[in-house]
Amino acid sequence: MNRRTPDGSPADNPRGRRPSRETAETKDFVDRARRATLNGACDEAIGWYDRALLSLSKAGPSPDLADVLRWKGSVHADCGDTSEADRLYRESGAVAIAAGYKRGEAHALNCRATIAQRRGELAVAESLYHQANELATDANDVRLCAMILRNLGIVASIRGHLDLAVVRFLESYEKAREIGDEDGQCRALNNVATAYMEDGRYADAELTYTSAIKLARKRGDRAVECGCRINLCEAMIGAGKLADAEVECMAALGIADWRGDRLRRAEGLKVLAIIARHRGRDHEAESLIEEAFDLTSAGEDAVLAAQLRQEKAEIYRMRRNYTHAAKLFTEAREIFKRMGASGKVQAIDRILAKMEAGRASGASATSAQSTTSRSSGESSPSVPPI
Repeated sequence: MNRRTPDGSPADNPRGRRPSRETAETKDFVDRARRATLNGACDEAIGWYDRALLSLSKAGPSPDLADVLRWKGSVHADCGDTSEADRLYRESGAVAIAAGYKRGEAHALNCRATIAQRRGELAVAESLYHQANELATDANDVRLCAMILRNLGIVASIRGHLDLAVVRFLESYEKAREIGDEDGQCRALNNVATAYMEDGRYADAELTYTSAIKLARKRGDRAVECGCRINLCEAMIGAGKLADAEVECMAALGIADWRGDRLRRAEGLKVLAIIARHRGRDHEAESLIEEAFDLTSAGEDAVLAAQLRQEKAEIYRMRRNYTHAAKLFTEAREIFKRMGASGKVQAIDRILAKMEAGRASGASATSAQSTTSRSSGESSPSVPPI
């Protein structure tokens, strides 16, 4: 099995790369960091990467320095520290340019694109992905090209172009399978399953998520396993399997807490809130959503921020508090609109229209009932009897 790094790039030196400057000690630091990353020990991984960086930075710009900066950035990204990840990716790209390391520059651009995507800046992300793809193609890096293709599929999916997204995901999967990249296969399957779920194909989504989880467990990649499990929960909810979804979600939360991943924990809490709402436990659902909001207060995951607002709106809608529900739905709609997620915007528009029609119908019925009551000699609650 190929050794993998936090951002999915290979740990071994590809053909055409300049000789490594890693000393035996530095290599040991990097290997320890990788093992800690796979085991979910983010703080430990960052500590080992810091020791490697201290050693590598003394020699000036090099491919190794660019890689380690990027790998450290990916640990921060996986644990929800988006701003620090972005800083490290930019620094990695600058070092790669100084070292004449095109493959490293391409990886850094791809990673920066994932940060822009997380923040909802889809146009920026798409531009960075295309820049990264040009460099990766020039460097003949098939693995990275497959990764970028998958990421472009995610952009298409967010925008509601599901057919295009599935095509890109499946192409990415085939490229990863051809070169024996199990990490790439796992992530592509997770993305395909998400597209199936968006299309209401919950059984297909569940089977595909399960395949992705098996691959992640085989590789010992707890971060990817956690994300796949949370996504599987949502497919189970869509299929009405609330008890199964709850079991899966608790397993995912255990991994997220063990890793110190606040964004994954927030996603898990959102899923538990949906389950509680479906069971009619609105106060429990609201408490879970509030905790999730606290974990994402930095506002670095735009999709999650919109989803949390949607779920809280559903809780108010369940209580027939349509004023608060409409306010939160509108906030979520604006986030999706800024991202260019037209499908999500249209879905919220339908909900708002349905709520407005329901309120108008209710007001009309109340008015008619009041008129009938007064005409039959009964008093209106607001008018003293004569």
